Amino acid sequence: MRRLFIVALLAGCAAPVDEFRGVPGARASVDGSEFMIYRKGDQAQSVRTNVQYAPRIGPLAGRAAVAMQQVTGCRVKYMAGDAAILVGELSCPATTATGHPPCEVDAVLKGRRGYRLDVTRRC
Repeated sequence: MRRLFIVALLAGCAAPVDEFRGVPGARASVDGSEFMIYRKGDQAQSVRTNVQYAPRIGPLAGRAAVAMQQVTGCRVKYMAGDAAILVGELSCPATTATGHPPCEVDAVLKGRRGYRLDVTRRC
């Protein structure tokens, strides 16, 4: 019984939450951080799947945005969430030939009480 509980608990670690349930995911790895990326319309959700001790949200948000951009081919404009789960608003080009480079990030991380953090990263 105890083993079944542990297996069930671990199986839910990379599961999407809220409106992303039932959406197929893709794995992405950026600078030692591993993510499952789920896309629904003009939003993407990154769920960090590896263990990292006390990751700072700024650098982690940059890695999550790169992972979202790699998987979706779209630019991440805004993000919100925490060190485990971030949801990004996407801006997708009309054609993929003029798409935003996946390794460059220029987004804004929004938090509670008006918290804003510019998330930038260059190739």
